[in-house]
Amino acid sequence: MNTDTNTPDGRGAGAALCLSAVVIGALIIAQGSGLFDTRASAEMTTSSAGVSMMTTRSSNTEPLIVVDDRTETLFVYKYDQGRFELWAKHDLPELFNAARARSKGAPRP
Repeated sequence: MNTDTNTPDGRGAGAALCLSAVVIGALIIAQGSGLFDTRASAEMTTSSAGVSMMTTRSSNTEPLIVVDDRTETLFVYKYDQGRFELWAKHDLPELFNAARARSKGAPRP
C-alpha cells in the first residue's frame, strides 16, 4: 500500500527529509559556534561600604542600578542630558516577597 501523497514514487518525502536534516545540522553548527548567544553583561560593577552599583546597556539608554544594603533598597537611575535621574526605587524585601507570592500563584498585593 502506497501512503505517500506527494509523488507516486515517494521522492517528495525523501527531499523533505534531506532538507530537514540540512536545516537541523545548520542550527546545531550555529548554536555551537555561539551565533545565538545573548548573554547579559554588565559594563561596569563596583561595590563599597554596603553599596553595589552596576551599569549596563539597554537599547539606547545606559541605566545605573544601585543596591543599598543598609536600607535594602534598589535604585535605578537613567542618564539623560548629562545628568542622572531617578527612574525607579524599590524596597528589596517587598520586591522579593511579591515575586515569591507570584511564583506560588498568589495575586499581586
